[in-house]
Amino acid sequence: MGRQMKLLTKLALCSRFRLNELRYTKDQRMKRRYFFIGLLMAVLMVMVVIYICGLSYGLVSLGMGYLVPAVLTLLVSGVTFIYTVFQAGPVLFDQHTYENQITLPVTVRTIIISRFLSMYVINMLAGMGIMIPGLAVYGVLERPGILFYLYGLVSMIFLPLLPLTAASIAGALITGVSSRWKKSNLAATGLTLILICLILASSFWLSGKEENQLMDLVQQAAVLLEQQIQSIYPPAMWVTQALVQGKTGMLALFLFISAAGFVLFLEILQRYYEKICSLLASHIAKGNYHMKRLSSSTIVYSMTKRELRHYFSSVVYVTNTLVGEVLMVFLAVGVFVMGRENIEQMFQIPGLLERVLPVMCGMLPAMMPVSACSISIEGKQWWMMQTLPVSIKEIVYSKVLTSIIIAFPFYLVSEILLLAALKPDPVNAVCLIFVPAVYIVFLSVAGVALNLKLPLMEWESEVRVVKQSASVFLMIPAGIASGVAPAGILIYFYHIPAYMIYGALVCLFTGGGLILKNRICKNNKYIFL
Repeated sequence: MGRQMKLLTKLALCSRFRLNELRYTKDQRMKRRYFFIGLLMAVLMVMVVIYICGLSYGLVSLGMGYLVPAVLTLLVSGVTFIYTVFQAGPVLFDQHTYENQITLPVTVRTIIISRFLSMYVINMLAGMGIMIPGLAVYGVLERPGILFYLYGLVSMIFLPLLPLTAASIAGALITGVSSRWKKSNLAATGLTLILICLILASSFWLSGKEENQLMDLVQQAAVLLEQQIQSIYPPAMWVTQALVQGKTGMLALFLFISAAGFVLFLEILQRYYEKICSLLASHIAKGNYHMKRLSSSTIVYSMTKRELRHYFSSVVYVTNTLVGEVLMVFLAVGVFVMGRENIEQMFQIPGLLERVLPVMCGMLPAMMPVSACSISIEGKQWWMMQTLPVSIKEIVYSKVLTSIIIAFPFYLVSEILLLAALKPDPVNAVCLIFVPAVYIVFLSVAGVALNLKLPLMEWESEVRVVKQSASVFLMIPAGIASGVAPAGILIYFYHIPAYMIYGALVCLFTGGGLILKNRICKNNKYIFL
């Protein structure tokens, strides 16, 4: 069983990261593509390490060094839970892969554990990337004993188990409940978005409460932070007590709860796994079809309707690409609730909010536009698009228009809240309205162009396209840079009127979008991948 589990886990990891293709391919273009993706991932890892080191150093400098393990544990657990809850359903209950594997001489338990391990290995490595730099900074500054390092190593190995189990249960419940509804994909999308909104709302509420206390006194902030971590995720404090105070009992409690939760989940799941997969894959067909009046429409309109149907039929696609739009609405709600005066008093810079808010609102949905994987999501059906009597221009227009339509309701709600909260003068109002709109349009075009250059057409799970494709990896830092760079210019050159900088930015994005669109539409070789 151990050998079978190892082989299935290795197969899942190789398939997810295309390791065999990278190892054995003779295509130099593909090798260069993987090289640049690896280089990008290395840059992102360096950025994360710098941030974690700065966070740990700041806590130690404020006299809250003993909370470094708790904060890092809470951070790793939160990232693991959020990342896993999106893919738990498609990965654990993939009926197509299950049908292929169950014909092999393996047990259901082996299949479940191998799928769980494939997620565990990824999250464990990511967790170590967060924990090791932070604990290293704490170790250099505080000089703890040898038990700190031993207990820290053991904790990092078991750390992903509990959030992985909780996220798997949540993902299974969302998939199971939604599959029984008439509009199963819409129901699963709604339940997942509700869960995301609850997590974001609770985190914003807690962070706002903490900042108010930090304004009073650092010591009170430390006590409050410890209480909040204890209330949110008690295992984080168990890890802290084990590492900082050397309490072996707390470490044993953490290891026992993590392992016991996983074992209990595994024992329950394997009893009903086959039935769950069958139920999730089943569909009820009704024989009450009635012919209605046929109608015709333009090619772009028809293809946009097709794109929207395809988009909302994929829960993974929706929940991963709408996070930026949801964050934009939460930003607007936060400004509306707190008020301009309180925010400016917090930063001690008058007019800062109105100066940088347009670019921040544009950056959030731009980090992951729908169009960044709109070509790859076609998969093996892409050849059908090439057989239709449509041009590349119409394909690009439909995919860009779909991305804009999906972002528009969130953009509209955010603008209404921000205009009501800030009551800006006409010039600032124009900037607040047009700059985010230009961001959404430009990066929708850029997403299609990048995805055409870096397509991923051979995949078995949509999780791989939405989370692990090259175009997505490149689009996220590009979207962040498109907001951070102008914000830095706006702050550094505070004496220059904001509308002048925004005017140059709008001209740059408009010209860049037109150039990309013309290049794609005129160069038909992009469509033959």
